[in-house]
Amino acid sequence: MKAIVTIFTMMFAIAAVGQNTFTYETATAQVTLLSEGQRDGGLNILIGATPQMIAQVAPDNTYPSATNAFLIRTKSGKNVLIDVAFGRELFTSGLQSTGVAPESIDAILITHLHGDHIGGLLRDGKPAFPNAKLMMSKREAQSANENVRNIIGQYELITFEPGDDAPTPVFDDIKAMSNYGHTPGHTVYFIDNVAIWGDMTHAMAFQMPYPQVAVTYDTDATAAVAARLKMLEYLVANDYIVGGMHIAYPGLGTLQLDDKGGYLFTPLGEQ
Repeated sequence: MKAIVTIFTMMFAIAAVGQNTFTYETATAQVTLLSEGQRDGGLNILIGATPQMIAQVAPDNTYPSATNAFLIRTKSGKNVLIDVAFGRELFTSGLQSTGVAPESIDAILITHLHGDHIGGLLRDGKPAFPNAKLMMSKREAQSANENVRNIIGQYELITFEPGDDAPTPVFDDIKAMSNYGHTPGHTVYFIDNVAIWGDMTHAMAFQMPYPQVAVTYDTDATAAVAARLKMLEYLVANDYIVGGMHIAYPGLGTLQLDDKGGYLFTPLGEQ
């Protein structure tokens, strides 16, 4: 499928090629989804999903999911990756289709250190993005085990303290805000009116109408739920477009409160 969608009332342009790339134009940057594929998620990872919730949002016991990373091209000409997925063919072909070579990546901003977010850092045991700085929250870097330290140690590593109640600048025009819980230093990144929230959600069908639902991958499920509720409130209040690493294609959309105390996510192009 190839499509170009322009919504003049919101003054943005969206371009979709296949289902592994998708570009959203902000006022000063391009944000491109790089997906390693779309899939159905299973209910076995959910914590707190009731039979009533399942009957409502996942009667076939599955929900749409994906594995994504994002490329940001800034107004100053910087090429920035937010996570690198596993680094499989769809990811690399998606990056190639943007015209950005691995050698042209200036920085890689890591939301957290799970394998489906950092697996693409190395290729044949060497840095896949040889000229990139690797950046993450100080708390996340401190949580790394020995295997992960061996991977991230092959890059110039820069750590930072993300903002707690508002985003703080970390690289070029990109800002960061803490979202601890899924992992000790899980971080959300911001560029203009877009927030890339990493693994703040895994199962959108559940965690939008029922944000109290956690997943077994959460290091601290209670903290992850609290962080999600705080961040969702902030994002809606400030009218952000949001993207995530497990949001099904196009991976980006708008948020609003629903009439039951949860949230409604609408993919870009469906407004």
